[in-house]
Amino acid sequence: MIEFLVEANNFLYRFPDNIIFRDTANGDMKLVEHRRGDFIYRNYIIGNRSLHGTILVLKDGKPVWVLAYEGGVLDHLMSDDTVRKIYAFVRKNLSRATLEHPIRGPNEYHEGKLHYSNSFYGHIDKFNGSETVTLEDQKIIYKLNYTGGDIIF
Repeated sequence: MIEFLVEANNFLYRFPDNIIFRDTANGDMKLVEHRRGDFIYRNYIIGNRSLHGTILVLKDGKPVWVLAYEGGVLDHLMSDDTVRKIYAFVRKNLSRATLEHPIRGPNEYHEGKLHYSNSFYGHIDKFNGSETVTLEDQKIIYKLNYTGGDIIF
């Protein structure tokens, strides 16, 4: 499952401008999906500046792993272009996921004036954390909290 999660993050987020966001059947949220063999990765997203969502990994059609998140940009008056750039930056870090950092990608990432930082606690089977994006002046402009782990029936 970990290898599939890394693959999904790498595949979906390597080129953030090319991600296809689909509406769910009832139109109340967006969906990003990746499939391989018996595995399906689904990211259900509600909102834009303020985000809430759930990432599910399914095997043989049954949920086996989940990540729930909430957060977003902190200044809701930011321009749409700036919001898009911040989310593209976060997705770029997701695309850098490895077996050592499969969930949100590496804990630190810098590009231009932006700095990504992730505080992760636990293991892939039970975890929580928080990620931020700051400007070079250390002003936090984005924050996302998350929690999750294995689903056991």
